[in-house]
Parts: sequence; C-alpha cells; structure tokens
Amino acid sequence: MKLFLRLIRYIFPFKKNIFLILLFNLLYSIFSIFSLTLVAPFLSVLFGQVEKVVNKPEFSFSVSTIIDTFYYYMGQIIDQSGTTAALIYIAITMIVLSFFSNLFRYLGQFFLAPIRAGVLNSIRKDIFHQLINLPLSFYSGHKKGDIMNRIGPDVQEVEWSIISSTQTFCRDPFLIIAYVVALFKVSYSLTLISLVLLPISGYLITLIGKSIQRNSTKAQIILGKLSALFDETIGGLRIIKGYNAIDHAYMKFQQETEKHYKINKKIFRVNELGGPMIETLSIITMMIVLMIGGSLLFGKEGFNGTLFVMFVLVFARIIPPAKQIVTVFYTIRKGLPSAKRIYEIIDADEVIVEDPNPLPINALQQTIEFKNVFFDYCKTENATQCNVLRGINLILQKGERIALVGASGSGKSTMVDLLPRFYDIEFGEILIDGIPIKKYNIDQLRSLFGIVNQDVTLFHDTVFNNIAFGKTNVTREQVMEAARIANAHDFIMEMEHQYDTIIGDRGLKLSGGQRQRLSIARAILANPEVLILDEATSALDNESEKIVQQAINTLLKGRTAIIVAHRLSTIKNVDRILFLDGGKITESGNQEQLMQLKGGYFSYYCRQELEK
Repeated sequence: MKLFLRLIRYIFPFKKNIFLILLFNLLYSIFSIFSLTLVAPFLSVLFGQVEKVVNKPEFSFSVSTIIDTFYYYMGQIIDQSGTTAALIYIAITMIVLSFFSNLFRYLGQFFLAPIRAGVLNSIRKDIFHQLINLPLSFYSGHKKGDIMNRIGPDVQEVEWSIISSTQTFCRDPFLIIAYVVALFKVSYSLTLISLVLLPISGYLITLIGKSIQRNSTKAQIILGKLSALFDETIGGLRIIKGYNAIDHAYMKFQQETEKHYKINKKIFRVNELGGPMIETLSIITMMIVLMIGGSLLFGKEGFNGTLFVMFVLVFARIIPPAKQIVTVFYTIRKGLPSAKRIYEIIDADEVIVEDPNPLPINALQQTIEFKNVFFDYCKTENATQCNVLRGINLILQKGERIALVGASGSGKSTMVDLLPRFYDIEFGEILIDGIPIKKYNIDQLRSLFGIVNQDVTLFHDTVFNNIAFGKTNVTREQVMEAARIANAHDFIMEMEHQYDTIIGDRGLKLSGGQRQRLSIARAILANPEVLILDEATSALDNESEKIVQQAINTLLKGRTAIIVAHRLSTIKNVDRILFLDGGKITESGNQEQLMQLKGGYFSYYCRQELEK
C-alpha cells in the first residue's frame, strides 16, 4: 500500500486535471442515471400502461415523485399530441441525455491522458537520473540486464497495472455510488438484500490478490534474469559460437523462461478468476432480488412494475464498474512487485553525495595528494580480504607525469577511479590543492579530468557527436582539429559520410585503433587539466599502438598525467613510475632507479622482455 501511495504522489502536479476529471465523471454518472431511469417510463408509454397524473406532484428527491412528475408531463403531451409524440419526446430526451453522458465520460478521459503520460514520464526520469548518479559500486552488485529490465518492462508494468487504473478510480466509484443511491431511492429493503454478498466478495478478492502479488514478484525476478541472459548472450556471442556452446546457452535460457512461463500461467489464470466470480455473485444476487421483488410487486409496499424494472436495470448496470474495480485490485497487486523493484533503484543510498555548500574548482593549481587512502569494494564488516588499496600515500605535482605499474588487481585502475569520485573512500583523504575532493562541486571536479580507457566507450551516433560528447556550442572546425591531433582525421574523411557517419553500437564499425583515436580526440577537445590514461593501448596491435601512441604523446604535452600502464614501452617519457603490489605503493622512481633496485618492477620488466 505504501508503494501505491508513493506512485499516486506523482499525480499531485496535475491538480487542475484531477479537479476536471472528478467533475466530468460526476456529471457522467448523474446523466447516466437519468438516461437509464427513462427506460421504464419509455416502456410504460410504449405499451400504453401510463396512468395519467392529473395534478403536478410537489418536488422531492424520491424516485416515485420524479416518475410521477415525468408521467404528469407525458399526460400533457399525450392529451395535446398523442402517444406517438410522447414516444418521440422520450426518445429525443434519452438521446440528449446519453449524448451528454458520453461527452462527459470522454472529457474525463481527455483530462486523464496527461496524468497517465506525465506520471510514466516522471518515473522514467527519476530512475534514469538516479542511475546516472549512482556510483560504480552499485553496478558491481547488479547485472546490467536486470537494471535494464527495471527501467523498461518494470516501468511498463507499473504503467499498465497501476497508473492505468487511475481512470477506474476516477470514474467507476462515482457510477457505483450514483447507482446505489438510486437503488435505495427505489427500494431500501431490496438494496440491502442485493448488497449482502459484498463482504464475501471482498474476502475472496483479497485472497486472489495476495496470490497474484506473490507470483508477480517471482515473475519479475525471473524476467530480470532473462534480460541479463539476453545481454550476456549478445555480448558474448563470439565466445558462445567459438566454443560450440549454442546448445548450452539455449538450455540455460530455456530453463529460466520455463519458470517464467509457469508462474505467468498461474498469474493469468488467477487474474481472470475475479471477473467471473463477481459476475456470478451479482447474478445470484439479481435472481434473489427478482424473487423478492416479485413478491413485493404483488401487493406489498405499493411496489409497481415500473419501479421494479427500473431497479433491475440499475442493478444490472452496477455489475460492469464493480467488475472493473475488482480487476483493478488484481492489476495493482500484479504491478506492486515492479514498483518495488523500481524503488530499489530510486531509494538506493549508494549515492555520491555533494557537499551542501560545494567549493568551486576550475583548475589544478599545485598538487593532487592521496593521504593514507584505504578502499574496498565489499563495504562489509571484516572486509580486509577485499581491500584493493591499503594505505596509499602519493603527491602529484602539477605538470608531472606519473605511471602506475603492477600486476592485475594491484589497485591501479581503482586509484584513478577515485579521483573523479566514481567511488568514495571511507578511510583517508584525497586532496586537490590541499582541500579534500569531497568539498568540491562534483561536476567541476570531474571536468578537471580527461579519461582514456582501454575499453573505449563510444555511442551509436555520428563521429562528430562522439568527439563532441558532453560539450555544447562546439564548432565543426574545433572537432576536426581535435581529430587531426589524435591522428583520426584521415580515416574519418575516408568514411561514407565523414564526420556525420553513424559508427554503430559501441563503435563496432571501427577498428580498435580507430575507436581509441576517437576517444583521444574527445579528450583533446575537452582540454582537461589532468589526463588519465588507463591502459589506453594494451588492447591494440603493434601498428595501431604506434599511431595511437603518437596521438597520446601530443596529448600529454604540458599536461599533468596519470598513466596506468600494462605495456612498459608506453611510459618511457614519464617523470616517475609507481609500482603497486597488493594495494600498496612498494616502489617509486624513474625507470633507471627502479631497475637498479632489482625489486618488483625489475621482475615485472624482465617478464615482459622475455615475452617479446
């Protein structure tokens, strides 16, 4: 229920629409009642059973008074123009009332449309905003396919099962109230008898709703696993085919989808039980009403045939909105698990929190300092085995170029990821110009760094937009100049549409060296204060490495730089080399100094030489 109330809060900005929706649905229910109550008098006039009312009745809210008033005017019309004219008059009146009834119904839906679309839009924006603000540590514990499922199918499920239900809540309760009031006006005793089965219906509905919610939770979890399997399969298609594992991948998917099939089958079957159940109970109630009403008709309470027909017609009209409300109850239950999964992201507390009064930073003035920094990814008690960094101390001067060298898992990439606050440390401090980075404006802090990774991130967009990513008011000449410096301009000009060429998902239409040169062009255009190169050439062949290295050397001129190195040939011109082992800086100096130490760096260097 709390989740449902949180979702309902999204409609608060649409106060004017809500007022109009309630107003038009109220008018719709009123006109619906009036158009319906004309059926019995119409039949009475049609079959000549109208008893002439000589004196005009005094006004009151009783049904009998309204009918007698109607018959009074019918008598006047019949006396003056005949029965046919009376029938035409009734028919025209019914058409007019029906027209206004349906007009107000449409207007209610018309003003509901912005709410449905707006709420869905707001939910998606909130999820996406949270996703791009969550630190990378959040994603290390969640599969990408499952996250995609939450922003896609889960949001759609909420739209279909919960948000779409607002039209029922804004319309059908008015109809039911109007019909019940009309029934009480016709016969108090018959109405009480007809409503006696409501508690039974409510209990059965609750049981069915709980079953649906329980199964829906399981279904959405499995659907998330299926999305993750899709993502892993498409991303690893080369490996699957190369290792002849197509059957294995298919069987794994089939097992999960079979579970989803069985649960969905239960949900659909139970979901469809509500409508027939409420309709059957309503028919049973109607038959009881017919029997009791028939006995009242013959000599009791002054009950006449016209009132009885009217009662049956109005009672029959209660069934559709009652069925709809029952259906909505089920669909809400079905959608709540999806809402829960959505709010697991929106409420995630692993957010990089900005200082309430952040300091501005536009340039590196003097130093970057790591001061006794500890970091781990486990974020649990007794997580010493998960420590990636253990007591890092480092001072980087402006304009200095340093290289981080060490075996995989020694903490090199983690160190550079901490600088732009992709993660936050719990112990120690990272300072820029003597001030902890947590005190700076996050956007301005990140704008200091230009990052070129081994795994190049490009987007399904044009070459121009990939180089100019994140920048506004960038001219084509600026982009082309950045591409020239990165040794990318020549191959771009050979492409079909040159700078307007779509490079495909993740730049798959390009070679590894071309993708890397585009990422370097992007860094050049950003003109960062500090350049971070995270094994930027380790995945390239020798020829591509030479071309990319030339671009990197141009990019490094006059900049502060941190180079995470796998190939030692890429760090010949750095000022200082830091060798990391087990999350600690164990050696520091230039290449000649470290070779003379004959320690970890010396062994690392010798292994690479032997592998050549």
